[in-house]
Amino acid sequence: MRRRRGQGLGRGRNIGSGRWLEGYILLLLMKNPSHGYDLTHSMMDFDVEFSGIGQMGTLYRILRQMEEDGLVTSKWYTEGKGAARRIYQITSLGKDYLKDYIDQLKSMKEQIDEFISFYEKYST
Repeated sequence: MRRRRGQGLGRGRNIGSGRWLEGYILLLLMKNPSHGYDLTHSMMDFDVEFSGIGQMGTLYRILRQMEEDGLVTSKWYTEGKGAARRIYQITSLGKDYLKDYIDQLKSMKEQIDEFISFYEKYST
């Protein structure tokens, strides 16, 4: 069974500890402020799926923690029809955090490329 990126991954201090969801959330919020349901829908573009109340609960726990950490802010949107929605927006600290995260990914990519190159050189 293929594991989807993001499923079962929580917050961590480095890439290997599961910061994937934080990265996707911040990347999407850099594009547009959004609410949780729209975030989950937009993550499908990255092949990350949310199904069921449990996974949505995980998303909202991560968003709350990110807000406590100062990476995002939120406010209630009550205009228009329907229920009020909490809209999340990335902060300048969140943008800095995302940049550091991208730098880590780039470094990891270089290490992976070197590893693969070494393997291909000696695997024949």
